[in-house]
Amino acid sequence: MKLHVFPPSPNSKKVMLVNAITGLAVPEEVVDITAGVQKAPAFLALNPNGRVPVLELDDGTTLWESNAIANRLAALADSPLWPGGDAQFDVLRWQFWEGCHWTPACARFADKYLFGNETADLEAAAAVFHPFARVLDDHLAGRDWLVGEAMSVADISVAMVVGLREACHYPIAGYDNILRWVGRIEALDAYRRVAGAAEAAA
Repeated sequence: MKLHVFPPSPNSKKVMLVNAITGLAVPEEVVDITAGVQKAPAFLALNPNGRVPVLELDDGTTLWESNAIANRLAALADSPLWPGGDAQFDVLRWQFWEGCHWTPACARFADKYLFGNETADLEAAAAVFHPFARVLDDHLAGRDWLVGEAMSVADISVAMVVGLREACHYPIAGYDNILRWVGRIEALDAYRRVAGAAEAAA
């Protein structure tokens, strides 16, 4: 197996963190998206969307979409990150929420602060961000993790974009439950290794 990743990207960080926590040690190949490598025919054969991450399996098939890859890796490792029973549906709920609502809300700030769009409407961005931040913050009140009593791929999927809170100037001050929760994840040795790889590739 091989993971094709761009370490600074939150979606790549998801799968890299699962890889690190589980100890699967799937080799990771850096795709330099700043050089347009993801648009080359060789990469498009792996993922026709031209996006990272991609999991290349031993039989030559590929799996793309970061949450699907994170789940597959955790399942392969028989890790508690991918819980059994009804908890799996709760994990999927948060992953769908992340992809449909949370990351798009956060990405509005990245449009200005990472990609230099000076016409980005930050007031409109904040109006979209705050309702979803409240949903997450309220859910985390009195609990350490999104699903059950232990960290799962749901936490990893939702948290990685929060790692850009300073670079993208999210209006996240006051959402203390979110900040405590993401702090627990960012304190992990595995996270620090992934963050180090992201800094090296930036």
